[in-house]
Order: sequence, then C-alpha cells, then structure tokens
Amino acid sequence: MRKTYVMPLLVLTVICLIVSSALAFMDSITSPIITEAAEERAMVAMSEKIPEATGFESINLSYVSGDLPSSIREIYRTTNGIGYIFIAAVNGFSGDITVICGIDPEGRIISCSTLSHTETRGIGTILEEESFLGPFKGLDSDLEGIDTRAGATISTRAFIHAIDDIFTAFHLVNAQVN
Repeated sequence: MRKTYVMPLLVLTVICLIVSSALAFMDSITSPIITEAAEERAMVAMSEKIPEATGFESINLSYVSGDLPSSIREIYRTTNGIGYIFIAAVNGFSGDITVICGIDPEGRIISCSTLSHTETRGIGTILEEESFLGPFKGLDSDLEGIDTRAGATISTRAFIHAIDDIFTAFHLVNAQVN
C-alpha cells in the first residue's frame, strides 16, 4: 500500500522542481527588462510633468529630515532648479494608486497624473482624465477647489491624499534646500 503513494509523490516532486527552476530562469531573464522599461516610463513621465527640465537627480529619501510620509516612493530635483518630481503610492479602492507630481520651487503644482492604478475600469479611471487632473495645475498645498468625485470617492480621495503627502514631502525637501 505504501509503495502506491511513493511513486506519485516522487513524480509530483520532480515536476515541481522542474517547473520552479523554469520559472526562476524566466524571471532572471525578464526581471531586468521589466525594471528597465519601468525606469524608462518613469523618466518619460517626469519629462512630461516638467518639460523644461534639463535632467533629474534623485534625492535619497533617507537624507530628508522630518517626518516623511510613508507613501512617498521617490523624489527628484531638476538639474536646472525649476522644480521637483514626487512619486507617491497610496491605497485606493482596489489597490495601490501611484501618483507623479511636478512642483515648482514656489510650491505650486506644475502637473500631476496617475502613473498606475488597479481601480475599477470605468469608475477609477477618472484618475486618468484631464477633467479630474487639470484643476490641480497651479495649486499650492491648500488644494483649494479640489473635491472628490461622485461614484469614485475612494479613488479620488486617495489621489488627493497622495497630493497632500507630496506637499508634505515638498515642504521638508524645500526647507532643507533653501
């Protein structure tokens, strides 16, 4: 009776080892390609947020003094001093919402958008629409006139929270630079 269980168990173990090895091999091939593509998309997005920038230099988050919000993932300073780029990730209705925002040295939004999200199609996609994003342009940390949208209140509230966190990070970074 025991011998009837040993052979199938051994076969399944060998199959699992082969499949696991194949997956690990494929991951080692595709991971650098995926990382490079993500970095390229981020650079394009940064250039779209501040088109006049001649380049971007990363600011090490561990060097930012003060209580940096945990949603802040990356901070960049333009090499010609015309602004900053902030990338933040917050929880939305269905998962993370990653926001990118360009802010000028005076603390006004140059441009902001959603880098990625997993919100419900048709509802959460408002985060990609100019009708939602456009009013943020030129605003300072008060975000006067910005409100959530009916039907997508959780998603839009999360986006606004990300912008609030970005302004908190901006004030910390700007205080250190100036």
